[in-house]
Amino acid sequence: MEQTRIFNIERFATEDGKGIRTVVFLKGCGLRCRWCANPESQAYNKEVIFNANLCINCEKCINICKQKAISFHTEYGYITNSNLCIGCGECVEGCYSNARTLAGTDYFVEELVGQIMKDEQYFKKSGGGVTFSGGEPLLHSRFIKECMERLKEHQITSLIETCGHVALEHIMEVAPLVDYVFYDIKHIDPIKHKALTGKDNKLILSNLKWLTENFTGELSVRYPYIPGCNHDEEAIKQFMDYLKTLKNIFEVVFLPYHRLGLPKYLGLGRKYEMGELKSLKKNELTYLIDTYKNYGLNIKVQ
Repeated sequence: MEQTRIFNIERFATEDGKGIRTVVFLKGCGLRCRWCANPESQAYNKEVIFNANLCINCEKCINICKQKAISFHTEYGYITNSNLCIGCGECVEGCYSNARTLAGTDYFVEELVGQIMKDEQYFKKSGGGVTFSGGEPLLHSRFIKECMERLKEHQITSLIETCGHVALEHIMEVAPLVDYVFYDIKHIDPIKHKALTGKDNKLILSNLKWLTENFTGELSVRYPYIPGCNHDEEAIKQFMDYLKTLKNIFEVVFLPYHRLGLPKYLGLGRKYEMGELKSLKKNELTYLIDTYKNYGLNIKVQ
């Protein structure tokens, strides 16, 4: 039976697909987007996130860690060195004020399916289901496939949120079973894409083309709108021009930048690369719907 690593399970979600959904966040991703809202999702290893607002400065975590992985940093607080940490969780369990959280729990397929099935009645009433997110969930394609096979027995739908930076065989493994795909495109220009995410977009665009030609479910292409990175008119026009050459795209969704991930960066002892850039509101992007209405695509802002 397959086993994999999950850093969060969010129940009663309404923004990650149709109806009420349970969102499963899997660990590991090949990209390093500057604006990533879940920095704890990037590495596969277990990581400890520190919350300075809850800390009482007792230093029990330093004393309890046998690996000597925890030290005090003026800017961040009591941070765990991920290169030394073995993910035992003892500092988390021993924290008097619950200021430490372990991101990463290993699940077998049956364990996860059991958790998901607790919300079956809500799925059935709302038309919802399970959403696999991350990180990059398709790095865990075999695990996800086994989960979806079991969920299909109960007529529960599944959705995958992906950046597409995986080998095609991972996509092909789950494509016959998944009902919906949310597919992120960060930038059309390969050089700028690499500067923003650490990788070029050749594989991502190739996989998207395969999906538009072979996937029979609903394909939503999503564009995180990030000021100073990909918000300029030329970048968006290139994105829309590319999508116009493809077929079977159900919708195009623009996602306003937000900085909700900032506390996690601080809790991991990492610099937030977006600086003081302010979050955007949905109504600041609605102009895109009118600007590109002639493209014949169903355009939304979420």
